[in-house]
Amino acid sequence: MTGTRGPWDAAKDERAIRLITAHRDAVRPSGTVSFAVASSDGSKSYKVMVDSNGWSCECSSWEDLHSPCKHVVATVRWLDPNPPPFIEDVGGPVRPTYAQPSWPKYDQAQQLEHQLFDPLLWDLLGTVSERVSEVGKRGRPAIPLRTQILVAVRKVHLCQSTRRAKGLLVALNQDGKGILPRVPNYSVPSRFFNRSQAAGLLLGLIEQSGLALRSIEDSGTVAIDSSGFCTSCMGAYCTEMHNPSRKHRWVKAHVAVGVKTHVVLSVVLTDEHGADYTQFAPLLKQVTDAGHLPSMVVADKAYLGRENFAIADALGIDPYIPFKTNSRGLSKGSPIWTRKYHEFMAKREEFDILYHQRSNVEATFSAIKRKLGEPLLSRTQLARMNELLAKILAYNIGVVIQQSHLHGISPGPLGFQNNATVAQRAPIEEAS
Repeated sequence: MTGTRGPWDAAKDERAIRLITAHRDAVRPSGTVSFAVASSDGSKSYKVMVDSNGWSCECSSWEDLHSPCKHVVATVRWLDPNPPPFIEDVGGPVRPTYAQPSWPKYDQAQQLEHQLFDPLLWDLLGTVSERVSEVGKRGRPAIPLRTQILVAVRKVHLCQSTRRAKGLLVALNQDGKGILPRVPNYSVPSRFFNRSQAAGLLLGLIEQSGLALRSIEDSGTVAIDSSGFCTSCMGAYCTEMHNPSRKHRWVKAHVAVGVKTHVVLSVVLTDEHGADYTQFAPLLKQVTDAGHLPSMVVADKAYLGRENFAIADALGIDPYIPFKTNSRGLSKGSPIWTRKYHEFMAKREEFDILYHQRSNVEATFSAIKRKLGEPLLSRTQLARMNELLAKILAYNIGVVIQQSHLHGISPGPLGFQNNATVAQRAPIEEAS
């Protein structure tokens, strides 16, 4: 013993020590350097600890005299014959943390997003083909389709009403500093969202924006899932006072997301009753048709089925979908089903580690709703769906800006102009 606590004196209270050690489990390790020691009558226990300064105990004798008490002596005697292995004090499961690759670059990307958003979107819209106006046609000249899409997507990105969004766009483009020499009427975004051709065009733009990060996402993992976006927010006061018979309507977005960058690679929209299972194949085919080459796809049990396993295998993509408790390994014409079932049962820990990548699609939905808002404010169902597609496109542009800074890619030569898939996705007509 070191310090002012003096040498050990086992004869000081030999009877009390014998009473302590007579109890079953009188001394129990409670950590790497601590023990729980029973009292003489066994009614309670005291915590005995050892560190670089020596031994200590929480009993009153130690606190008053600062000398070895009967609990410390009993612990030393218990340890003397054959010291048992200590129990590691881990303090519960460790929560995983994910470090940002480079905080200075991340901060810079966040600060420059509004400055780079318009040029990057304008570059992407260069793939949109304009219909040649009819010769001799009278009336006001049509607003270019490229301008309509820009102000519609920017309106959603600014999270403002159409009137306020126009004011902000005028401020951003004043004195010839912006993309647009003249900002069109505030109603242009609403009219564009109510066009039936807008959906195919926006879907093509979303796929095209995802191709900008193809060099990062290829040979990686795609995560598939769905989430609902509400069409209105009803307050509790209205419900309690007036008891309206209104119901929430939802637009359901089924997406395929690259887990490395969280960019949305493909989208399918349905109403609130749209099933998840049937959208697996269209989403995965859109990803490969766009030019991506993923090696793995992860999805939850809602997508479990032999048809989906077969489709992923035919595309050369390894599916990771967890099996249900009542699932069986019978092939029934699907060898991939049997192989994945036995892999799931025999290598569950490895499967769970890879399947955990599915959380990235949840993070993507959370980012879209927190950044651009969950409610869809348009009045018609067609406009709501197009508004949601515009949200996803605006989110993708932000992801491209962020990843271009983190990976040292210049926002200019991202290859938006090198693919004409946007113009081919849907027939486009000009609207005045």
